[in-house]
Amino acid sequence: MKLQSVSLIGAITLSCALLSACGSKEEQPAPQAEVKPTVEEAAPVQEAAPEPAQEEPALVPIQSLSEEKPAPAEPAAPVSSVEQESSGPFVIQVSIQASKRAANNVVSKLSDQGIKAYVAEVENPGELEGTFYRVRVGYFSTIANAQQFGKEVLAPQGYAGWVDNRKNDRIGQPGASEDM
Repeated sequence: MKLQSVSLIGAITLSCALLSACGSKEEQPAPQAEVKPTVEEAAPVQEAAPEPAQEEPALVPIQSLSEEKPAPAEPAAPVSSVEQESSGPFVIQVSIQASKRAANNVVSKLSDQGIKAYVAEVENPGELEGTFYRVRVGYFSTIANAQQFGKEVLAPQGYAGWVDNRKNDRIGQPGASEDM
């Protein structure tokens, strides 16, 4: 029992010492400002008087989404003094792609413009290794016709290319080719 009372007295003494070291004032929390919700009132709307000379735009009825839209007009073939032929020894190479799908997309874009194009698959063309797909526009009987078609039709549409011999469709390294 004596031991308990000594421990109790020691604990009280220690508590008093701690309280005096920290200060005898107990900190009270700062008073909180009371926030009242504010209700914003809408400003009164003033109607502007219409100007006498101003006309209202005509209303157009909204078309139903279920209605069929008219088909787009066929794109007109580019105008050139030189026409593509059904056969001939010369072609214009406008692209080379690593995938057949990408090459077919270019052919599709060209055919949408009325330009006949095809894909030639080649192995290891030039400095490239692997299978590649050349996109070629053809056919032309002379190099001059192919160059003129390239300048008049392909160049305005953003296609650059060069004239090549159709026999090189399967050859990796183009032989005798000439720039457009």
